[in-house]
Amino acid sequence: MQKTDFDGILSIAGGTYEHLTIDGICNCSGNLSAQILEIAGILNCDKNLDAGTFDCDGIANIKGNMRTERIDVDGYLNVGRKLTSSKLEANEIRCRGIITCLGSGEINADLIDAEGYINASEIVGEKVIIKSQTSILMKWLASRFSKVGTIEATTIELTEVTAKVVNGHDIMIGENCVIDKLDCSGRLVIHPTATIKEITGDHVRVTS
Repeated sequence: MQKTDFDGILSIAGGTYEHLTIDGICNCSGNLSAQILEIAGILNCDKNLDAGTFDCDGIANIKGNMRTERIDVDGYLNVGRKLTSSKLEANEIRCRGIITCLGSGEINADLIDAEGYINASEIVGEKVIIKSQTSILMKWLASRFSKVGTIEATTIELTEVTAKVVNGHDIMIGENCVIDKLDCSGRLVIHPTATIKEITGDHVRVTS
């Protein structure tokens, strides 16, 4: 597999790569595609991004849609623009940093496992785990809680998350969550410090 390294400050029109690493600052004005994309510096992409594996230890701003097989974020990933409906789609998302979808952005993945912060209008998946517990720097950058409009998944585990609607089968609501409406059709666990305004669904309440 051919590896391409971007080290320094440069602008590109887009393109297709096998293994692309960005250690400097890369401004991309078109669509970008790579089998492996690793970011230790800064990537600004004005269009869409497609990747097999996306590993971000730096900063990535993707103003269009983003589609990948696997995402691993230890840094900062922003997808979309204000007043748009961009999508972040992946088979698997792991986050120990910050992921933000601007506007009415949607995150869609089979597995979302976040020990960092996620802010989005909607999250849809098979298994969604968000635990807003990370470094003091990340807390300062992201504010204290992850904030999501709607979360829909078969299995959901949340800690320090603020959401308007949570809909799933097996749901565990952990410490300091604030949920407007929760609909559960299976096993439900709620931490005593969580606040839930409305609970519906044919569920079984289990003590944590």
